[in-house]
Amino acid sequence: MLTRQTFWFLRHGQTDWNRVGRCQGRRDVPLSAEGEAEAHAAIRHLKDRGINGICSSPLKRARHTADIIGKALELPVADVPGLEEMDVGPYEGIVDYSWV
Repeated sequence: MLTRQTFWFLRHGQTDWNRVGRCQGRRDVPLSAEGEAEAHAAIRHLKDRGINGICSSPLKRARHTADIIGKALELPVADVPGLEEMDVGPYEGIVDYSWV
């Protein structure tokens, strides 16, 4: 018998590239100060929800977001290769989205 389990999905906090609309893809861009603040703000929404594990993309922005939350919830964070964002090749780093 399968046991029903709630799954929470949280996107990483802001990066400087997000702020200016730069396409990130798999480029390993770190969190901005605002992104760290967003991760800390998310903690109050995640406490006392019965969360028993945290998985993260190994990219810095996702891992740092997960580490901030994991520390507050006293849970380890497991990297899961394959959770990274889509590789957009030569479009990483551009701001012009007219190619979409």
